[in-house]
Amino acid sequence: MDNPTRRIALMIALTGLLLAVVIAFNYSINPYGAWRSTLIDPVYRNLTGDRAQMPYQLWTTAPETLLIGSSRVQMGMRIEQGYRAGVLNASLGAATMPELAKIISVALQNQKLKRIVWGVDFYAFNERLHHQNPSFDRRIDLDPAVLIEDSLLSLSALSDSFEVLKRAIRGGRRLKPVISAGVPWPPDLICAQFSLQHLHGLAVAKPVNIETSLAQVQAWFYADYEFSPALAARFHEVVDMVRGHKVEVILFVPPMSEYELELIRQGGHWPDFERFKRTVAAAGPLWDFAAYNRLASTDALFLDVLHLKPAGGNAMLRIMLGMEPALCDLDARIVTESAMHIDAGAIDAVLAFESREQDEAVRDASSYSRIAAAALRDPASRRSATPPSQMD
Repeated sequence: MDNPTRRIALMIALTGLLLAVVIAFNYSINPYGAWRSTLIDPVYRNLTGDRAQMPYQLWTTAPETLLIGSSRVQMGMRIEQGYRAGVLNASLGAATMPELAKIISVALQNQKLKRIVWGVDFYAFNERLHHQNPSFDRRIDLDPAVLIEDSLLSLSALSDSFEVLKRAIRGGRRLKPVISAGVPWPPDLICAQFSLQHLHGLAVAKPVNIETSLAQVQAWFYADYEFSPALAARFHEVVDMVRGHKVEVILFVPPMSEYELELIRQGGHWPDFERFKRTVAAAGPLWDFAAYNRLASTDALFLDVLHLKPAGGNAMLRIMLGMEPALCDLDARIVTESAMHIDAGAIDAVLAFESREQDEAVRDASSYSRIAAAALRDPASRRSATPPSQMD
C-alpha cells in the first residue's frame, strides 16, 4: 500500500473513531432526554424550546402532569429540562391542532398520566392556517434517522452535551432556584421572580419594536382569520379522547397583552374570538385569562407581545391545580384576580362582562390602540422570513 492510500485509510479510520466518540459522548450525556441514559442527572439539562427537542421526551419520561399548548405555555410555564418533578412541558411553538392531537395521543400511552393542562389558543382554530412541519411528524414517530441525527450526530447536540457536563461539574448548588424548584414553583420563588421581572420584557420595549412584533403576529396568525368549525370539532374529539382514558383535562385560555387584544379587535375578529371561547367552554370548564383586564395592561408581566413571564405562568398553574396562590405583591394579585373559571352555562354572562371591560378600555385612545393600528396597516412587509411553525 503506497503512502497516499495509507493516509486516506488512516483519515477514514480516524474520522470513524471521532464519530464513534461523539456518538458515545452525546448518548451518555443525553442533553435532550431522547434516550434513557441517566449518567448525568437530568436536572442539569437546559432545553432551548427547539422543536427538535420536545417530541422525544414524550417517549422517555412518564409524567403525571402534561402541559401542552403553544409557545405561550412553553415559555410562560417553562421547564428548563423539559421534564421535572413529574411534569412534562410538551408545548410547541405555533402548534397546530393536528400537532397537538398527535402529542396528546402519544402522551396517553403513559399509564402514569393523571392530568393534561392545555393552553388553548385562538389562532389554532383558524381555517386558513395550514402550515405543516414534516420534521415534527418524523420526530414524534421516532424516525431512527432523525433521532440519531438530532441527538447523536448534530453539532447542536454536541455543544449542548458540553454545556450539560459543565453544569454537572459545577454541581447542584450552582443551579438557579428556577431550574431546580418543583413545578409549579412555590409561592416564595414566584414572589422573588416577580420582584425581578420589571428589569426586562415588554415594559421596556421600544414602540417601534412592539409595532414590528405585532405586524408579524398579524401576518402569521390573524390575517384573513376564519374560524374553523372542523378544527373546533377536532378539539372536542381530542378532549373527549383524553377523558375517555380517565385523564383529567384542565383547559385554559392563556393571557394576552392588550396589544394583541387590540390587534384582534381592530382586525375585526372579536366575534370570532368570542365564538372561540364558547367552543372551549362547551368542552370545559375552562380558566379564562384573556380579556381586557389588569393583567393584559400590565406590561411588566409580559416578555413580549405574546408571552407571559414564567413567574406569572407558574402563578396561574398553581391556581388551576387548586394549590395555594402566590399573593405576595400587586403583580401576583393581578394574576390571581384575572382568573375566571367558566363553564358552558356561564359563558354568556362572562362574555358580556368582558365586553364591558373592552368598552371601558378602548373608550380613549391609548398606546395599545395606536400601535396595533399602525401594525395592521402593513403587516406583510414585516413578516418574518421563517414563521415559527417552520422552525426546527
